[in-house]
Amino acid sequence: MKSIGIKAPAKINLFLDITGRLENGYHEIASVMQTIDIFDYVKITAADKITVRCSEGNLDGESNIAHKAARLFFEQSKIESGADIYIDKRIPMQAGMAGGSADAAAVLVGLNKLFDEHFTIEELCEIGAKCGADVPFSIMGGTMLAEGIGEKLSPTVPIPDCWIVAVKPNFGMSTPESYKYYDEHGLFALEHPDKQKIIASLEENDLSSLCGNLYNVLEHTVESSIIGDIKKEMLGLGAKGSMMTGSGTAVFGIFDSVHTAVAAKNELSRKYDSVFLSRPTNYGACLDKSAAVFERFEELGIEYERVDHPAVYTMEEMDSLGIFNKGVVGKNLFLRDNKGKRHFLVFVFGDKHTDLVSIQNELGIKHVSFGSAERLDRYLGLTKGSVSPLGVINDKDAAVEFIIDKDFKDCPCVGVHPNQNTSIVWIGFEDLIKVIKENGNRIDYINI
Repeated sequence: MKSIGIKAPAKINLFLDITGRLENGYHEIASVMQTIDIFDYVKITAADKITVRCSEGNLDGESNIAHKAARLFFEQSKIESGADIYIDKRIPMQAGMAGGSADAAAVLVGLNKLFDEHFTIEELCEIGAKCGADVPFSIMGGTMLAEGIGEKLSPTVPIPDCWIVAVKPNFGMSTPESYKYYDEHGLFALEHPDKQKIIASLEENDLSSLCGNLYNVLEHTVESSIIGDIKKEMLGLGAKGSMMTGSGTAVFGIFDSVHTAVAAKNELSRKYDSVFLSRPTNYGACLDKSAAVFERFEELGIEYERVDHPAVYTMEEMDSLGIFNKGVVGKNLFLRDNKGKRHFLVFVFGDKHTDLVSIQNELGIKHVSFGSAERLDRYLGLTKGSVSPLGVINDKDAAVEFIIDKDFKDCPCVGVHPNQNTSIVWIGFEDLIKVIKENGNRIDYINI
């Protein structure tokens, strides 16, 4: 049975203005959009008919935009088939973060890969525009100027590196409701700032200027004072700028420091239930390279937790995000070795780090290599008698050999290293042993 996993990133609007209204009722916009690394995960399996299921049960069925995207794909391609679509919903709903559009984009990208790249990206965007105005952007991703009804996309200079904290209050607002309010309350009379200011900020790589030119005309359609309250809290916690995204009701803050962003997230989480920490991405809907691993875990009955966190590029960032505090054995899905092959890395860290000799005896490990004792001590407080992941972080020449786990060696994967995104599975030590024993009881290498 053919199946595929796709990551669907959320978006924020750095700038959103309404520039006109068409005869068909659609609004013309000017918006600078940015994808961020908060994801819905979409699994698509070839089937006889189209079905859509979601972790949020009220989104099942034909009313889901993902169903429309699949139907249009098969109609346009003339492929006589269907698809079973399952959406693991992580992007908050009615938040202005393009969750539904991201899912539709993921379905189009996934079906196109599943059925041998039938369409070009441009053709997928044309189909996506028939599903919703934000779908073409959700296919492309990155930093884009969107015009027309949102389907006319022009790449801009990428946003400077930053951290983004988003808060979704406990109420939402649909896009149709927001635009209806805009029309009925005559908000077209508002002053309309020039989008060129924010584009110039991007071109100058000036995060402060960008944050000073954030704008969203649809903020005026939300009568609740909570939007303004969250913005004030964001700024008070060190955000360089803050604004509601899309038609709302999520509010984001842009931070130039991981430490400040993490502290803000922690403080806001005391008051709000839905708080997210993220980083910008330069891509839209894309292959979930670790999906095959999760699927194999499920086939084996192995319990696991999929841990989402922003991309990390340094050890300090990992430490700030608390990645070292899990206190469990981690199975890090690492992307490359010096021969270009994809393998696995198993490491132990935190309070429950395990003596190397016991791991060797239990798992039949043939060879172990270590990161430097100085780094082991600096970041984890571990000695050379323990296993850690440090040798693969920010070392271009490190990681010559990786764990080759017999059961998972053919699965594509990604991991923590400079300029790459992150996908990590955390499983308990006993479950790790169970997997390995059931599949040959052999690990050839540990690289630290």
